[in-house]
Amino acid sequence: MARYLPATAGQLVLRAAPGDGPLGPWTGLGVLALWTALALGAGWWRLRRHDV
Repeated sequence: MARYLPATAGQLVLRAAPGDGPLGPWTGLGVLALWTALALGAGWWRLRRHDV
């Protein structure tokens, strides 16, 4: 499960050889983007809920 955490996925984007990790560079970028979208969505939801 640790390979899908943002730090690990972000490091895979910067690797020169695509076969170095459990995910490829583009998949790592996708996982990192998904974590970013989830964090922004949770923040937006919390802010909307709190301000009402």
